[in-house]
Amino acid sequence: MNTSPIPEFEVDPAVGLLGTNDADRRVQDALADLFAGDGTIYLVSGYFTYQGYLAIRDDIVSFLERSRDNVLISVVGPASDQFSARIARDLWALDDREQVRLYKRPRGLHAKLYIRDGPNPRCIVGSANITQVAFEYNVELGLEMTRESRDHPDLRPFFDWAEGIVATAEPLGRRDLLGPVQIASSVVNWSNKARLLPSRNVALRVVPALLLLVGLAGLFRLV
Repeated sequence: MNTSPIPEFEVDPAVGLLGTNDADRRVQDALADLFAGDGTIYLVSGYFTYQGYLAIRDDIVSFLERSRDNVLISVVGPASDQFSARIARDLWALDDREQVRLYKRPRGLHAKLYIRDGPNPRCIVGSANITQVAFEYNVELGLEMTRESRDHPDLRPFFDWAEGIVATAEPLGRRDLLGPVQIASSVVNWSNKARLLPSRNVALRVVPALLLLVGLAGLFRLV
């Protein structure tokens, strides 16, 4: 019989788990703390809805107004079911000092990374998009980490990844926010995904979903 003592592990106070309303630490609260610091913030979210944006809008406004040197860089999927045009229009209206930079990655963006450099850099990675559903309903799991420098080996790979995806992205333009353009982007995304599925699944599931998407895409632009 093995009577060896169970090893004790030291808990890192600068690393914590995130969840939804039933968690000890909510994703939305972690995002608020992200914007409470100064520096450059990268938001990479596969789905970024207007209601999710409104939940953190005050934090974003405070971040931009607090220092002219604070910068917000966001990478989004420009499809109608992924991103609300109202977010871009509101951010551009707020941005009178060229502090906001929006980029698009049309090819199936599904990543979720929220990270800030500057003093006490902070990183949030996990399953939660910036949506009200993620903040209040879904079972989400995320990790929040702070370190003393962005060059710390725990954070450096995340900053390198964020900078890399921005380097390969394209600036989000006003044309990208036109309804037909966003809907077309959704159709292209779902069509490309369908090519990776068995033909029977495409016929039974994807084709009806595409038709429904085209019919309801306008609703996604409102949330």
